[in-house]
Amino acid sequence: MGFLDKAKAAANDLAAKADTALAGAGLGGPGSANTSEAETYLRDLGVLAYLDATGRQAPAADRDRLLAALSAQESRGALHSFTLRTAPPPAPGTASGPTAWGAPPAPGAAAPPPAPGAATPPPAPAGPPAPAGPPATAGPPTPTPPPTPTPPPTPTERPTAPPPPSWASGGNG
Repeated sequence: MGFLDKAKAAANDLAAKADTALAGAGLGGPGSANTSEAETYLRDLGVLAYLDATGRQAPAADRDRLLAALSAQESRGALHSFTLRTAPPPAPGTASGPTAWGAPPAPGAAAPPPAPGAATPPPAPAGPPAPAGPPATAGPPTPTPPPTPTPPPTPTERPTAPPPPSWASGGNG
């Protein structure tokens, strides 16, 4: 028996022990029958709730049957969590999640009021008075024109031409 065969046998043995331990604790594994049965009941109940919400008739007998089955599943411990797997989108103009803490308000929105009992910050200290100068004129400021570019310097001598290539001289050399 090779090394890989021994490793495979050990992995299968470990998986069987884990399945036995989970089943004994009533938890079941990811593919356990209790979990999938409970998920099926929850899905069917969701279908009935959707039919009711959209004005379509849903049989009351089916609802009662599903509620009884889910109650039995819960008493056996097959329903572990009642948290929603999807979350509603945040309201327009609001932030959600950890990034919302201390985030500035959206442009054009007023800052939220301080929390009850929170002290308002003191006003900013007054700076030195503004220097007296010419009165400000109404309207946008006039832009300053860009500086004129300087022309490149003109060479005083004309550069000499490079020698012709060796192949252009016509020699067989």
